Amino acid sequence: MGSFDFSTDAPTVTDGFDASMPASHVERLGPILIQCIFGVVKTLQIYDSSNRTTEKVLSRLHTTLSDLAQIEGRVTLAISADLLYINDVRIIVDPQSIKPVLFLVEEMKKRKIEEIDFTPEVTEAELAALFRMFSQEPDEDEDDVFGVLDRELENAGVTNIRLTECIEKEKFLRAARLEKQQIREESNQAMSRAVLYMGEVMRSIEQKRPIQIPKAHRITQRLADIIQTDETVLVGLASIKDYDEYTFSHSVNVSVLSMLIAEKMGLPKSETAQIGVSALFHDVGKTHIPRSILNKTGTLTDDEWMLMERHPMLGVIELSRVRSLRAVADPIFIALQHHLGYNGQGYPQKPGGWLCHPYAQIVMVADVYDAMSTPRVYRKETLTADRGLNFLLQKSGDFFEPLIVKVFIRAMGVYPTGTVVDLNTTERAVVVKQNEGARFLCQPVVVVLGEDASKGVPIDLARQDDDGASCRRKIVCAVHDQVSEAQKAACFIAK
Repeated sequence: MGSFDFSTDAPTVTDGFDASMPASHVERLGPILIQCIFGVVKTLQIYDSSNRTTEKVLSRLHTTLSDLAQIEGRVTLAISADLLYINDVRIIVDPQSIKPVLFLVEEMKKRKIEEIDFTPEVTEAELAALFRMFSQEPDEDEDDVFGVLDRELENAGVTNIRLTECIEKEKFLRAARLEKQQIREESNQAMSRAVLYMGEVMRSIEQKRPIQIPKAHRITQRLADIIQTDETVLVGLASIKDYDEYTFSHSVNVSVLSMLIAEKMGLPKSETAQIGVSALFHDVGKTHIPRSILNKTGTLTDDEWMLMERHPMLGVIELSRVRSLRAVADPIFIALQHHLGYNGQGYPQKPGGWLCHPYAQIVMVADVYDAMSTPRVYRKETLTADRGLNFLLQKSGDFFEPLIVKVFIRAMGVYPTGTVVDLNTTERAVVVKQNEGARFLCQPVVVVLGEDASKGVPIDLARQDDDGASCRRKIVCAVHDQVSEAQKAACFIAK
């Protein structure tokens, strides 16, 4: 590959945040906001939304929330270990004022809610819709309490409040590393559900049925949790190319890789999951492109290519029909701009050019990488993973945003997880894990394939013996997947 320069740590994106700025606004308005929420819920237990008393407390809540959102950009309530946070600032109140905090934490836990995210455009009617549900006890016999709440909000037309589900296993995911088998099982289940869901989405579009957006949020939140803990198996599963399910699995792969980039850039979990949702839907416009064009082995004619270039706009049209997405620009912009480069080249073009959405730049890197490394009937050559990364590197600063490329390559390693490689010992192996640190980018953990005793045993190419000698095995080159998918999949599929 080309020359990599990773002498510094991966940068952290804190767009719009000044680390020197005190958290006084949240500290001052946060307790007032919690008191307002407490008052609204208690009032709604007695009166309906049209009552003057209810209108008064809702107005006070909306004003407080708007004041804080104007300063902070948006407001996110989150619980962690029975503590309440607003925009990552822990809310501390005196003992006489603790009741509203404890109440809100308990009510969120009952409903499996980890975060409540309010945009600055939230309305009093939307606040009333959410906290009316808090004024009623959830059904104890309901297995999917969060899903019911999320669907009710969607049916009520609430678009400026987004909920994040608290996954039961999340405490394990964050407090301690799960056992390897548990991580593998979680990753396998999450990927399988995501691929099945995308199949449902494509069929819904073809049959002109509504897309279930809350399910997409739950799927990407689960994937985001796993990525925060150990993305190894997810990246490995994304490297297993299923030709028959390419359309579905490609969207999921792009979602996983986009969230990996976002997480490594230091974006918050709620934003990472939103990028994941947007990436899932980036190619929905292709449902309107004839399969004869999508799978054509020869060169597309001018008319066929003109139709292919319409799929971003067709995706925008499709997503604009989804009521819960009408006020959410991210998925629509990503569907529109995921073929527009950092330099403005690509499609669709418009007079004067575009101001590209930053998420679209993330998704485009993930999209191009997954597409280049997937065998297709119309592609003369499928690139090995390392050559795919090299292509991104060569176009960095031109077609691809350089920061995103740098972060992605650091996260993936020179030989990404799932890459089939030849070793200097004439053995063939699969990369199963990356070692942390820039100096180990070429020395991942591998599993040798074959019938010898070392089959299935992870070998750390960065390991040193007790006498200080380096591992004798080294990677010579990556090869096209000349092992069966079953052999490769055995390294990542849950047993």
